[in-house]
Amino acid sequence: MSTATDISHPARAEPRLGVFSAVFEPALGGPPARLEVPYAVYGPGGQGPAPAVVLGGISSDREVGGWWAPQLAPGGALDPRERVVIGMDYLAERPPGWKAVSPRDQARRVLALLDHLGIEQAVLIGASYGGAVALAFAAHHPDRLAAALAIAMAHRPHPLASGQRAIQREVVRLGQACGRAREALVLARALAVTTYRSEREFGARFDGSFVFDEQGLVRRPVEAYLRAQGQRFAARFEPERFLVLSESLDLHEEEPERLRGLPLHLLAVAEDRLVPLSDLRELAERSAASLTVISSAYGHDAFLKEHRALGVWLKAVLGRLPADAARARAAPLSIAA
Repeated sequence: MSTATDISHPARAEPRLGVFSAVFEPALGGPPARLEVPYAVYGPGGQGPAPAVVLGGISSDREVGGWWAPQLAPGGALDPRERVVIGMDYLAERPPGWKAVSPRDQARRVLALLDHLGIEQAVLIGASYGGAVALAFAAHHPDRLAAALAIAMAHRPHPLASGQRAIQREVVRLGQACGRAREALVLARALAVTTYRSEREFGARFDGSFVFDEQGLVRRPVEAYLRAQGQRFAARFEPERFLVLSESLDLHEEEPERLRGLPLHLLAVAEDRLVPLSDLRELAERSAASLTVISSAYGHDAFLKEHRALGVWLKAVLGRLPADAARARAAPLSIAA
């Protein structure tokens, strides 16, 4: 099945939306399942720079022009007048009989999407969870890779980050068992936000004295911010989707040596508390990838906040791709129903 709405307007970075279905074998065991893959395509068809598949964190979606608008804009690093940019919704429900959904399963969705669109090779650009998917794609489908750009993601999760996410998932499961799943998701997201930003930002923004609220509870300035972040997330995200994708990130594991020799480019944030710089350095050393380090008070969230630094890096890396990797090896994109 395939449906699409053609509302393309490259100058305004509006996408053509589509969805198709295919049969997928799970990476970690279970029966094959026919699944839908919703996607979005920005920019011109035909020949040009290699199409870029752009994947963000667990809360991102196929409409890259929404959550990464500063990059996907005329004059931006991913100018839709010059390059085809593709977004994809993640598989965020565990199909019946599957043990789990891993980044390798998401990479297989990318592969099926390239087949559906008639694209031989693509640049994979992934940030946070999307970086795990990009690394999985590079490791297991290198023949379909023009280049991989991984932002704020290493070859495996740091044990401290896995421990923090495990606690978040237990909070949500406890809420589900008590019939308060939405409230639990608010708390889990609030806890997650404390790992996304740096001590420097929290110190600068929330260094104030305590107050007593109407119930007589002690409150610090940071609490209102975290509560608001959790509520905003829970208003648009289902608890089960959170559990599946949080667990999926902790299933990420690729051998760096398997990536050696591939066009792999890494971006790390010195203040990232979720994916430490030391892990990115280890990945770069063992895979012979290029590594760029930026500094940002936003920590892990720098990929969403440091628009200029990210744009400079993206343009530099994409501009250095060899001529044979910088061309689209595809027929004109097939988007219509």
